[in-house]
Amino acid sequence: MPWLSLPFQDKSCRKLIKYFELSALPTLVILGLDGKTLHPNAAELIEEYGTQTYPFTAEKLAKLEEIKKAKLEAQTLESILVEGDRDFVLGKDGIKIPVSQLVGKNILLYFSAHWCPPYRAFLPKLIEAYHDIKAKDDGFEVIFISSNRDESSFQDFFSSMPWVALPFGDDRKISLSRTFKISGIPTVIALGPSGKTVTKDARELLMIHGANAYPFTTDRLKEMEVEVEEMAKGWPEKIQDSAHTKHETKHELVRSRRMTYICDKCEEEGTAWSYYCGECDFDLHLKCASLDRDEGAKVDNSKDSSERDPNEGWTCDGEVCYKS
Repeated sequence: MPWLSLPFQDKSCRKLIKYFELSALPTLVILGLDGKTLHPNAAELIEEYGTQTYPFTAEKLAKLEEIKKAKLEAQTLESILVEGDRDFVLGKDGIKIPVSQLVGKNILLYFSAHWCPPYRAFLPKLIEAYHDIKAKDDGFEVIFISSNRDESSFQDFFSSMPWVALPFGDDRKISLSRTFKISGIPTVIALGPSGKTVTKDARELLMIHGANAYPFTTDRLKEMEVEVEEMAKGWPEKIQDSAHTKHETKHELVRSRRMTYICDKCEEEGTAWSYYCGECDFDLHLKCASLDRDEGAKVDNSKDSSERDPNEGWTCDGEVCYKS
């Protein structure tokens, strides 16, 4: 390092850690000429803007924020994916596909690596969603951006995917990671036809909703919220179920909004709604509760519950029930 340092194990280190409430590394505290703190941690600013951040004043940071906002508004697929003669992505068999051929499509940027354990649960869902979406809309593509450690592992991993990728070791990965502040993988960024960012939470949406979340826009999320609310209509607010009473409890299962869960009866994944006992951390698909009721399970028929058969007007497919 070309700068100064406190001696190893100097007592001042502990005082500084406590004074600046250090909670993460790296941390770069900026002090002004008067010794007062200009910024509690400029590490991310340095990574994003480099020397442009100096002298770290509020005025300078405000100007950089304006530049960043203008850059986001002007973002296109080519502005983030083309650097000099690096104007292509790789298809199968190493075929170079010009970025220009992807312009106007809905794009997912998939940041991942084979050594990252969470990919094992997510990749099959992404592949399934990819095929479902492509079957309905050819104006869609996924671009794999690898964090694999060598060419061989990249090729092995990429061979399991039906989409395109940046070449291994491509410098564009660095700029893309900086642009979208990628701090963990797998991460999926959704871009619209204009090339602008639609959401940085596409992975979570795909895990919960699969292809149904496409094209990941705010309008689509609002539509899905209405659909989710419709799913629960006609189902009792509370029930008791034999699968739950086997746990030697008499707690009622309450119809609850859940992100993702594993049904304790059929042991399959569920989303959106569950009959849930928070005290026991017990989940039950709506469809599993419905099947159990036919076997004589007790149902709460209070005024809050529907008087008609909850199965009426519904079609159950896997762990999701749809309004007929």
